[in-house]
Amino acid sequence: MKTILPNKRNITPEQAVKVLVKNGIVADEKEAKIILDFLYILAKLTVNQYFNDT
Repeated sequence: MKTILPNKRNITPEQAVKVLVKNGIVADEKEAKIILDFLYILAKLTVNQYFNDT
């Protein structure tokens, strides 16, 4: 399955690491990038599903 990730990102992996650490989750930048990729895909799917169902 080929997934096209959005080019524009508002949150950097560095920012994500800070937020994760603040909430008690230890992650490095590589793991934060993977988490952000997943969240962007999930958000895109959610928005597409919402607008396609109406």
